[in-house]
Order: sequence, then structure tokens, then C-alpha cells
Amino acid sequence: MFNKGDILLPSNNLKKNDWLNGLFHPAVVWDQNYNGKSDFRGIMITHTSHSANADNILMAANHFENGYPVRFTNSHFVNKIFIKFHFWGPFELVGRLTAEGMNFIERNLDTSIDPIQFTIYRDSLIAN
Repeated sequence: MFNKGDILLPSNNLKKNDWLNGLFHPAVVWDQNYNGKSDFRGIMITHTSHSANADNILMAANHFENGYPVRFTNSHFVNKIFIKFHFWGPFELVGRLTAEGMNFIERNLDTSIDPIQFTIYRDSLIAN
């Protein structure tokens, strides 16, 4: 069971590296609870500061809990809520946001747009 603020990646290395068909960037669970067996709402963490489709927002070191592989390294969150697919898993916990990190995203997240399937977003990036 995963919780809001948990940061996930596929536990299978082949799936981690297949960004066109799976989850390449770490995903922050944005549902209160996630059982790992269904699609989930997630926030993408990236090192890219800006893309044609979104203003990515720079985070800070205090937004990430210590002791996990995913930590602040010029990390940004993509200012959208994505639908992440369960078949990209199984997933493993690779990080956690602190309360400050979750509050930061909640204060800055554009909630005027409905959650978008990641594949639609990905296809728009490839087209540009």
C-alpha cells in the first residue's frame, strides 16, 4: 500500500528505462491511498525546468525526505495531475515528500485542468 506523497518507480529496471511505454520519471502518488493494482493519480518529478506543455516548478531539498534514492537534485514537478497506469508496475517506493513538499505542490498545482493520461501528455511532447 502506498500513500499520498510516496514517490514510485517500477521495480523492474526494463520498465524504468522504457519511457515511451511506461513510467520513466519518478511519480508522486497524489491519491490518499494507492493499492498498486489500479491506475492512480500522480505528479511527475523531472529535472527539466520548462516544457512546451507545462511550466515545471522548481522544488527544494526540504521537500524530500532523507534516506531514499530519490531526493532533491534540481528537481521540478510538472504542473499537472497525471493518470499513471497500473500495468507500468509493480512499483517500489523510492522516495517520500515531506509535509512541506506536499504543501508546496498543493499551493502551486494547477487544479483547473482535469487529470490527464500520461500517454496523451507524452504524445504531445513527441509531436513538438
